[in-house]
Parts: sequence; C-alpha cells; structure tokens
Amino acid sequence: MVHPVPEGGLVRAYIISGAEGLMVIDPGSVGTAEAVMSVIRRICGRSMAEVRGIVATHFHFDHIGGIRRVLRDCPAETSVLCHHRVRDYLDGVRPLPLMENWFTAFFTAALKSCRYFRRPSHLWFESLAGIPLPGFGNRFPPPFGKERIRWLGGDGRVRYGIGFDGWDVIETPGHTGDSISLYHEESRELLCGDLILNLDRDGGRLNPFCEDRATAEKHFVSFARPYAPG
Repeated sequence: MVHPVPEGGLVRAYIISGAEGLMVIDPGSVGTAEAVMSVIRRICGRSMAEVRGIVATHFHFDHIGGIRRVLRDCPAETSVLCHHRVRDYLDGVRPLPLMENWFTAFFTAALKSCRYFRRPSHLWFESLAGIPLPGFGNRFPPPFGKERIRWLGGDGRVRYGIGFDGWDVIETPGHTGDSISLYHEESRELLCGDLILNLDRDGGRLNPFCEDRATAEKHFVSFARPYAPG
C-alpha cells in the first residue's frame, strides 16, 4: 500500500508498506523526513525498524536532502537505493547535468509547492549535493555514506525488480539521466518522481523542468499505455 506524505514541503514523499516491511521514497528535506517518520508511526502503525530501504528517484537536493535524518532512526542494514549513474556523479566521472527552463518551469512549480510548507525545516537540506547548478552538483558529498548505497541497474535493462513486495524499477530518464520510477504491476500504482507533475490536480502533465525534454516526452507517453515487462 502506498501512503502519500502530506505537508512534505517542496517534494512529494511516499511510504510503501507491505508484508516485507517499509520502503521510503524521496524524503527530500529534514522537514519531509520528520513527516515521513510521523506517518510511519501514526498512520501506518509501523516502526522505523521495519524500513528496508530509502529510494531516491533522482539525485537532486530536494529529493535526497532528508535521507540522513531518516537513516538515523533506521536499522544499520537499511540501504539507500540510487540509479547507478549517480555513482558517476559522486566519483567525478561526469558532472551533475544542468537543467532547462528554470524561470518558466522550476520557479513556477516551486511557488505552487509553497502550499505544502508548514515549518522552516521544510527548507532545511542536510547537504548542498544535488543542486543542478555549476559548482554545486559534484562538489559536496551526499547526506549519506556511499557504503549505504545499493546501486540500481547498469545491465542494460529498463525495468527490473527492486526486491521488495512486487515493486519494479522503471528507468525513466528525461527529467535527469538517473531518474527512475517505481511501478507495481498488480495494483497499477506508479511513483514517478519529477517526470510528471500533478500540482494543479489536473491528472498529471510532463514536467518541463528537465535535462532532456525529448527523452522525458518519450517516457511520459509510455505511461499512457500498459508497460510491458522488459
């Protein structure tokens, strides 16, 4: 079952609860992380000891900035799941890509997200890593150690199991090259990070704030039909 996290600030975070435990998706700031932990305990009726992993749908500061806060209350074996391309960013093999449409897309979406701000910690990020501006993306370490990361993909497949409760990873580059979505075949639930926006409750639309719009459009269209396993 998917539990949206209300009042998450700039990002939409989720908790997946299942027989195998819990999976946290995109705890993007300290305030978001605190809201995640509250939902786990009060709404899900579960314990932080049941968190098996924390998924970053892509390596942007507003999606990774609260991960360390969640990890502090998790078991030592809880891992952070990232697309394998993130390793290249951290190792300095390639820079964090720059984004298009800052003024026409990012700031508009950020302004609409202000309705979810409830406390200063919603704007508190534990690291400056993942800011897609020159001089930021690769210069700062992420708010979690590389030893906690479980790398996803890298074998040429675009869809593969995540090893948790029937959920699959679908690689959906476009917003960023390392963007992933999570999909559950049986329930038809999709968690797609920043590929699709639904800030206006309009059923979702392509996010124009992206690294590669043509690639983003390709994956946006693919979600309009059943996604065949790869």
